Amino acid sequence: MSYNTPDLSSVLATLSALSNQSQSQSQAQSQAHPQHQQPYTTNKNNQNVPEDDTDTYEPSETIIPLTPSPNIPHPKPQAHPQHPKPSTFHLPNTSTITTWPPALKSIMRTLSTNEDLQRKIRFLIQRQHDHERQWWAGREALVRKQKARVEKKKELDAVLRSVGAPVDEKEISTAEEDRAELTNYDLKVYKASKQMADAMTGELRTLQIPFFSIKQSLVLDSTGSAHLPGIGRDELAVLRRRMLELLQDFCKE
Repeated sequence: MSYNTPDLSSVLATLSALSNQSQSQSQAQSQAHPQHQQPYTTNKNNQNVPEDDTDTYEPSETIIPLTPSPNIPHPKPQAHPQHPKPSTFHLPNTSTITTWPPALKSIMRTLSTNEDLQRKIRFLIQRQHDHERQWWAGREALVRKQKARVEKKKELDAVLRSVGAPVDEKEISTAEEDRAELTNYDLKVYKASKQMADAMTGELRTLQIPFFSIKQSLVLDSTGSAHLPGIGRDELAVLRRRMLELLQDFCKE
């Protein structure tokens, strides 16, 4: 799915707000929940440099499950509990669809009559966007941390020179080391995004979304023909992207 990179100023403002909140908490509470802390605060008048360089901004090795969180509030139970109603989440079999016209007809008919399916797809899309925003914010935080290292050393060197103390001319980190650090982060994001894409594909297959639920026997290395029905892998990838765009447009809030 296509995703517009968040505006940098919005990302910085969000990170700053979260950092200010974390600084108001006690030392014990901060240690009990380290994953909610921000490395430092950034504002227009002052920039606090992190005390150490042990913070990491790496994406999680595992993807948050693409199922609703158990913390999502549920409606209050009725005074007289009723037996659960049978599921009305009926889905057509789309495993043999290999072209766009029947796929479009099927998905539009299903979406227009199935609010549950719309909510499920909307949840999956929102979950992906949340991950992408988190990864982008983490990368921006890593870039700022690298810059802060340099600025902190410059300030320290200036103080040492002012009192005639020896100055260590060795750089904290070279440009090559910074690039390697960013490359390592990007590789981890790529791995995590691939895991998320695979999980998303599995969810859409379960929901009988055309081109995602297709039988593997119909997926060919080359384009199908009258004598060999099916669809080529490249063409299937194009149709899947087209279907995802349609789902985003139809299910957007």
